[in-house]
Amino acid sequence: MKQTILSISLLAFISTQSMWYDKLTYKPIIQPIPIDTLLNAIMAVESNFDSMAYNAKENAAGVLQIRPIMVREVNRLLGEDKYTLKDRWNKAKSIEMFNVIRSHTKNATDERIARNWNGGWNGYKKQNTLKYWQKVKKYTLNNIK
Repeated sequence: MKQTILSISLLAFISTQSMWYDKLTYKPIIQPIPIDTLLNAIMAVESNFDSMAYNAKENAAGVLQIRPIMVREVNRLLGEDKYTLKDRWNKAKSIEMFNVIRSHTKNATDERIARNWNGGWNGYKKQNTLKYWQKVKKYTLNNIK
């Protein structure tokens, strides 16, 4: 009896904790890309994980290829001058800036987050960010274990 109760309790716990399984059939459902994986894919596409990457044409720096306008936008969203252009070279601070943008993305989906990261707040509407999204998505699908 104790084993049955434990099994039912464990099954109930697992079903409520798992966002990626149908709660009635326990079959896997199509899932969004986990945020860490999305972030890794964006870093791979932007700089191949190189914190010292620099694109002189766009003045984009660091692992997430952050441009000066992005630093200004993040500071505007935060209501303070927390980040400087120098912070673009710091992986941890670059990720913090990415997370600020992600947290302010309305109707956030992995595609919208990635396309907005590449093309600004309306990036998800721009045709030229679709190719960028395909690269991010391909990296993600090829690197999920």
